[in-house]
Amino acid sequence: MKETVATRRLLACGAAAGPLFVSVVLVGGAPQPGYRPVRQTVSELATGPTGWIQTTNFVVCGLLFAVFALGVLRTLRPHPIAGIAAALTGLFGVALIASGLFTTDVAGQARHTWSGTAHDTAGGVVFLSLPLLTFAWAVHTARRRDWIWATASAAAGVTMLLLVQGLAVPGYRGLYQRLTIGVGWTWITAFALHLYRTIAAHDGGAADQLYPVTRPFRRGR
Repeated sequence: MKETVATRRLLACGAAAGPLFVSVVLVGGAPQPGYRPVRQTVSELATGPTGWIQTTNFVVCGLLFAVFALGVLRTLRPHPIAGIAAALTGLFGVALIASGLFTTDVAGQARHTWSGTAHDTAGGVVFLSLPLLTFAWAVHTARRRDWIWATASAAAGVTMLLLVQGLAVPGYRGLYQRLTIGVGWTWITAFALHLYRTIAAHDGGAADQLYPVTRPFRRGR
């Protein structure tokens, strides 16, 4: 029972992280004079006079997702998807933390810093690890004939990869990034809530009870 309660708390961290991140982005960008959400990325919120808000947002939400990764592992094990999903979720969280620790360079400035380079690298990991997680879950749920989750997960991953290409469009970088975040963060929030509801519905059960869709695989069907 205690282990189940602890796992539910870990999963709750993942469910809370996405809405928290988006809320802080919306609130944090409001007081910045001259900031244009359509043109400028979320990361550029960390460069203004109230930049500490977005920096803290990156770090706190990254920590929440990293903790959530442990909940993913505990919920899905001993199935192989547990390690894959937990590793990608943890990588996503750590990359968000790094995005906060290293401040981006302001778009349009000729000067490039090592911090900006590190931030861009971390951002690349963020926007790659999450689609990979959606694809891994799509394959897993497709093998379980859960076509709703499989289709939604695959669609979310493809949409993210397409939208993030818009970062190369100078006048609309912020818009495309926000659309990418909207799709990805919505998916991972739904994923966390799904796992939370599953483990809550089978409170105190064994692994087969905690996540019934893994049973056919382990029985060799």
